[in-house]
Amino acid sequence: SCWSEPLGYPCCKGCEIVDSDDSGSWGVEKNNWCGIDTALCGGKKATCFSLAQGYPCCKGCEVAYTDESGPWGVENNDWCGITDGC
Repeated sequence: SCWSEPLGYPCCKGCEIVDSDDSGSWGVEKNNWCGIDTALCGGKKATCFSLAQGYPCCKGCEVAYTDESGPWGVENNDWCGITDGC
């Protein structure tokens, strides 16, 4: 079981994060919300290189640009770092 089941949502089979809130990370499978089990998806908390540079970690895994620091994405019209879990 995972954290989302008491809230009425199943655990996701995959690890693609669509949104995050105070409860945890959320995915969508078969057009329904599901909870991401971060322990099974690469660690307790997603980390990324961009935090040290003042940019947040991306919620998704779509790479828009790569430089010597690592892969970058764009979310909410701002740069973000692709997490190690991708």
